[in-house]
Amino acid sequence: MSGINSALNIGKSAMLTGQKALEVTGNNISNVNTPGYSRQVPVFGDFPSLNMKGFAVGRGVQIDQVGREHDAFISRQIEEKNAGLGEGEAKAAPLSELERIIDISENSLAGEIDQFFGSWQELSADPGSRVARDVVMASGESLGQAFAQTVDELNGLRQNLDINLNTQVEELNARFEEITSLNQRIATIEATGQGALSDRDRRDILVNEVSNALGTRSVESAETGMVSLFLPSGIPVIQDVEAMTLGTERSGDTLNVYMQMGSQQIALHGDNTGGSFGGLMQVRDETIPGIVEEIDKLAYGLATEVNRVHQWGTGLDGVASRAFFTQPDQPTGAASSLSVALSDYRQVAAGRSGSTGDNSNALDLAALSQAKVIDGSDTFVEFYSTLASRVGMESRQNQLALSGSEDSLMQLNNLRDAKVGVSLEEEMINLIKYQRSFEASAKFVSTVDELMDSVLSLKR
Repeated sequence: MSGINSALNIGKSAMLTGQKALEVTGNNISNVNTPGYSRQVPVFGDFPSLNMKGFAVGRGVQIDQVGREHDAFISRQIEEKNAGLGEGEAKAAPLSELERIIDISENSLAGEIDQFFGSWQELSADPGSRVARDVVMASGESLGQAFAQTVDELNGLRQNLDINLNTQVEELNARFEEITSLNQRIATIEATGQGALSDRDRRDILVNEVSNALGTRSVESAETGMVSLFLPSGIPVIQDVEAMTLGTERSGDTLNVYMQMGSQQIALHGDNTGGSFGGLMQVRDETIPGIVEEIDKLAYGLATEVNRVHQWGTGLDGVASRAFFTQPDQPTGAASSLSVALSDYRQVAAGRSGSTGDNSNALDLAALSQAKVIDGSDTFVEFYSTLASRVGMESRQNQLALSGSEDSLMQLNNLRDAKVGVSLEEEMINLIKYQRSFEASAKFVSTVDELMDSVLSLKR
């Protein structure tokens, strides 16, 4: 009877194992559309054999564990590409907005500069005309307003980037806490010999989201299964169950982002971060200030040259050596403060002598539009056009990099799905295989039961 009982136990283990394997397969099928889900695989193992009268007798089958398909190399590549994708996506919108602000259309700053010098050309045709003189002054005011508006729009874009950064800080702190909670949970569960499968899937998603935002790199402990995250500069963000905290503070018009490490605050900027944070900070702290500096340089150079030539002339009121624009003290801030210094049309110095028919100074001022006065190599419009071209080129380069990151990430995700994702065809094959295994085990148990009945009938 001991042999028959052993056979029944073998059949029982086979049926229970087949049932569990069917459950795992069904769970895979139900999660075929779940983002980040990794296919689960039952790992079969036999019970230790018994030595009975010199023979090794098997004791059936069991599922040692339910494993999780995972490819560390692909996961690392996805993490790295997410960082590049986050940077490109973050820069795309502000760079596109910069292209709109710094353009070369008729209504742009370049158009205003052309109109301003065009008004001097028209004045040279009729230097005594009050209307032409009023147009010159109005064009100067309009040019000053165009410079100020350009700088205001650039500063407004910086403020919008600050709002975006502040929002991401709150979201990232929540993700940090969830990752550390999952670290603790995974370590606790796996210390008992079980697998924290769904928790690992969720943590992988969060790690990729943080990488997209900060460009972090992850390192998993082989002993505990916990992950630690580090910025590209090596600054730790998460270490096992301890997470740093992101914070913000204002210094004037600038929003400073820092990482709190105990009592120490580490300032974050475009050089020590990556991902969308790095992209936003590069545009906010490098690209926009660089453009504002160039616009200020243009405004300062234009005001200085126009004033220099205008002071050669004499107004209809007989006064000479007047500046046309309020002269900026330095290039910094010149665009925001550029304004016409004259208050009356008679003060416009169209000629050197001050007579109504003298147009010599107006001709010299109109000729400034073609003079290579910026760094001795560019006209005012050429300098601005070069700036606009650089902005457009940076935007297009970012679009190309973004497109490349999207394509690479799509290929990697497809590769991941092929290796560790759920394949319905494969699961259907497993479903049939485990079903047949269960049916065969049930038939085996039925056969053993018949044998037991036969044995029992011998004693009746």
